[in-house]
Amino acid sequence: MKPFSLDTVLKHRKNLEIQAIQRLAKAREEENNTKDQLKKEEGILANLIETLDSEQTLGIDVVKLVQFEQRINLIEKQVLALRTILQKKKEAVNQAQEHLISKSKDRKIMETLQQKQDQAWQQYLNHKETAILDEIAVIFHGRE
Repeated sequence: MKPFSLDTVLKHRKNLEIQAIQRLAKAREEENNTKDQLKKEEGILANLIETLDSEQTLGIDVVKLVQFEQRINLIEKQVLALRTILQKKKEAVNQAQEHLISKSKDRKIMETLQQKQDQAWQQYLNHKETAILDEIAVIFHGRE
């Protein structure tokens, strides 16, 4: 009796691996987008601080100074929030990588299992064929 075919299981494992690859790609893309946004906000913050310094050397109204400081505080909060989000995105990428590694190992194990099963089945068939050929040889040898 032929053993259970693992083709369906292997297809399923391959699909899970493909999904893990897509999940990792999406996580990396989100991380890169957050990095870009963080760089942009840090650039804005640096520009505001530089502008404030140059304005202060030239003399600045109190109202304008307060507006600059409020804007700087707002941008600093956004940068801090983006750093927190970026850390979470990095953790998501790490989790997606671990998930992908796990799924790849699962698929590889199933492929190895199928290869061993196929080899065992082929060995069984070869043994069976040899036994039948031996039996035929004995029958023909007995006729002579």
